[in-house]
Amino acid sequence: MWKSRSISVSILYRKSVGKPISDVDQQKFDAWYNESEKHRLYYKRFCVQQEKIMARDCSVVDVERRLMEIKFKRRVKYHSNWWKLCGVAATVLILFSIGWMYWTKNDISCPVVVEAEQEKASVTLRLGQGKRIVLDSTLVAQTISQDCVVMRVGVGVLEYDRDSVATGELVYNQLDVPPSGEYMIVLSDGTKVYLNSASSLYYPTVFPPGERKVKLAGEAYFVVAKGERPFIVETSLEEVKVFGTEFNVMAYEDEKELQTTLVKGSVGVLAKGMEAIGFQKIVPGEQFLLNRKTGKTEVVTVDVFPYVAWKDGLFVSQNDNLETILRKIARWFDVEIFYQNPELKQKRFFGIMKRQTRLQEVLDVIAKAGDVHFDVNGRVVLVRD
Repeated sequence: MWKSRSISVSILYRKSVGKPISDVDQQKFDAWYNESEKHRLYYKRFCVQQEKIMARDCSVVDVERRLMEIKFKRRVKYHSNWWKLCGVAATVLILFSIGWMYWTKNDISCPVVVEAEQEKASVTLRLGQGKRIVLDSTLVAQTISQDCVVMRVGVGVLEYDRDSVATGELVYNQLDVPPSGEYMIVLSDGTKVYLNSASSLYYPTVFPPGERKVKLAGEAYFVVAKGERPFIVETSLEEVKVFGTEFNVMAYEDEKELQTTLVKGSVGVLAKGMEAIGFQKIVPGEQFLLNRKTGKTEVVTVDVFPYVAWKDGLFVSQNDNLETILRKIARWFDVEIFYQNPELKQKRFFGIMKRQTRLQEVLDVIAKAGDVHFDVNGRVVLVRD
């Protein structure tokens, strides 16, 4: 059942700027709006902020296009018998930030637009025999051969030859994506994996008969190629089993919960140590949560947009607290966060911002949007009143 407290930021935004919305979204908005005076007051102030944005000639976020793309109509085109990642630059140019909107008690301050870009870090491929290859721009359009398995390096993508056949002992590679990095890999069965920053994927160069299994540390979005063999994503605490679907797995060690968010298809999730219960199935629009400390599991209904928007270069917050937001920022920019006052962790933010910008600009936006300040010293960020 839909809950008013989880109303999508995209619905509020489209309503505030007069864009058309579906009947279902209108019903969600009406239920949320009519639920309490607090919600009505919040929406009134939300609209005031949008008027200020337009008066300042701030660019409008194309939410309709964003929601279409979040269903992942392919941005990848293929030619010359290898994959090239296309459309990323064009998509980023279309996305204009409305900034972070701070809301605590009865106050919302004006969003700030950030448009700067940040250079990507290099991605490393660790071959089974221990060799490391840095997948930088000098390798674009290159072919790599490993034990009769062909890999092709494109723009932000590594593709394995789908004609490869396992001829002997399995060989495993590992793709490591550093902070501020993103990368896509096409596995030997055609499955596409989009890796977020500070993430790693351990996988066989050719899948053996039976199941298809990979190991993930960090976060990734999977578009699994259909097939009779199940596809399994293993993390430190759970397994996600699918046959052909699109979903996101977030399993960072510094997060309290592991999240499996289903966009399309059907998956089953098995928490390690709970084999007697078996795989718990979720449907599109649902999220499987596993508490890292207690082992408690829960299935909730969510708006998938905030959980997969990272793949399209966005930070999205639906009234998350400052601690949650700064963990994402810390992973992206490879910094450590310290709080002068622990109560600052509970400040709430609600909005959309691009990831492709400098750390100081991101912190300036948050500082201007609320009663919080940041001191940056190298890789250390101090949060203070």
